[in-house]
Amino acid sequence: MAAGEESAADKSTASGDPVNRDAVLEAVVCPACEQPVARGAAHCPHCHGDDGRRGAAKRGAFIGGVIGLLGGGLAVAVWSPIVGPQQATWGPVLSIMAAAAVIGIIVGALRSRAD
Repeated sequence: MAAGEESAADKSTASGDPVNRDAVLEAVVCPACEQPVARGAAHCPHCHGDDGRRGAAKRGAFIGGVIGLLGGGLAVAVWSPIVGPQQATWGPVLSIMAAAAVIGIIVGALRSRAD
């Protein structure tokens, strides 16, 4: 490299202007809550708690709820032809779906929090 040239790592990819690496490292901000985050932090303490487990529990609850709804829908799809259309009204169908979703949320949150 010649004396006056800058390396590719010292240029911004968008404009080609030089980047001050110290300023970039000091300005660490969480993309979700836009709160300042410590330089070496693995997660945002505002979003995920001090130990990072709150965010894991939220993700686990969401995924568990989706899986619970899918399982509840499958259970209703199997159950309703067995009992017939007269017995498979909206009340029992929604109760089965809601129960499966709640069970999925609880199991998902507890399981991801334990990991």
